[in-house]
Amino acid sequence: MTTLGRGLDVLSHIATNGPTTADDIAAAVGLPLSTTYRYITALRTGGYVADYEGHFDLGVQALRMLRPEALHRCLASICGPVMFDLVAATQETALLTVRDGWSATCIELVEPRRAVRFSFRRGVSLSLHKGASAKPLLAFQDPVFIRRYLDARVSWIEDQDPEAVWNDLTEVRSRGFAVTVSELDSGSVGVGVPVFWDGEVGACVSVAGPAVRMGERRIREIVGRVRDAAVELGTLLSAEPAGSGPNGTPDAAARRVGPSLLSQEVG
Repeated sequence: MTTLGRGLDVLSHIATNGPTTADDIAAAVGLPLSTTYRYITALRTGGYVADYEGHFDLGVQALRMLRPEALHRCLASICGPVMFDLVAATQETALLTVRDGWSATCIELVEPRRAVRFSFRRGVSLSLHKGASAKPLLAFQDPVFIRRYLDARVSWIEDQDPEAVWNDLTEVRSRGFAVTVSELDSGSVGVGVPVFWDGEVGACVSVAGPAVRMGERRIREIVGRVRDAAVELGTLLSAEPAGSGPNGTPDAAARRVGPSLLSQEVG
């Protein structure tokens, strides 16, 4: 068998059985362990395999070869543990959304015991410029894309003021996170932070809960929790350090969480 064929065997086994160990891969494909590690290293270098503490699974480059539906399922599976940790820390609903054309689609949702039903549910697609689960996906796009979206979707279809939305998105981009109140669901507060990998915004992680449980101090705490989750997700999904988005966001901006920032959103 050729070198390419053996490499494809290694990748195929990981795709079918991952997360899996090097020992399991070597036994399955019939290669010495040292040779297996050489193939794994080459695949990791190309971004086709990711190492999760000695357990290997598909990397971002391999995931990008999947159809959108399969990609979303893989992303949700990879990000699930971080989402559960976020719910445990906040006791509010956590969502993972991705951009799908001119919409934001929820691909994962984890709820606490005292859950409140929100507009975003798993598989639901909504506008990119509404809600903390969607705004970061739009705010960190190329300005040309944002203008095209505003002119077509906001101004023409929804008959809103595109400049007001542009200013709102500029604020989100500057801060590195979005905080919204009753924007999609009456009486709710949302906090959303973009997830970056390979230098681009690939998803948004957010927390939503009823306003009666969301005072300014608690919102500041949740912003920090969601920011930490976004950095962790970015690390899982990328070979590059997380939080390295355009203009130094979201890491630097998300740390600047003070009463003056939040009061402009929730006051």
